[in-house]
Amino acid sequence: VRTFNSDARLLLTGTPLQNNLHELWALLNFLLPNIFGSSEEFDQWFQDDAVEGQESDVVAKLHKILRPFLLRRLKIDVEDSLLPKI
Repeated sequence: VRTFNSDARLLLTGTPLQNNLHELWALLNFLLPNIFGSSEEFDQWFQDDAVEGQESDVVAKLHKILRPFLLRRLKIDVEDSLLPKI
């Protein structure tokens, strides 16, 4: 898929942050291979926090990196007739 020549790419997905960092890197590499070219470098960005058990730091760092690439809408913003989660 990465070999397709295109002017722009769009990725629609559910919740990649609930999976693992390599799956997230693969999605980002598809979208922006010049920025997210190396999975080893991507892992390095989070390795120190993960080793020290600072999971909240890893999540905060991920949110900061991903914010420019995400359009996140909540159910309440899209459809108000749906019942809340139980």
